[in-house]
Amino acid sequence: MKAENNIGPLSKAIDHQSAEWLEANAPDIFDALDRELQNGRSLEDIRKILRRKFGNDLREPFVVRILQAADFISSESINETR
Repeated sequence: MKAENNIGPLSKAIDHQSAEWLEANAPDIFDALDRELQNGRSLEDIRKILRRKFGNDLREPFVVRILQAADFISSESINETR
């Protein structure tokens, strides 16, 4: 789920909604995720953290939300630097 592979309005909207959902429903997780990404963690690093916490199956809805939010946050960071 790399940001450069998820180009397009539908994918971006899904990732954006997941980020908003996570911020509203699990603000501590959202803030921690944002800090991890701001500190240079890659999306693959985030996946590794989630695998350690939730196991290898990253299809659980909460985990999917975190990954989609990470994709959105990292793409927004890329856009801010342009």
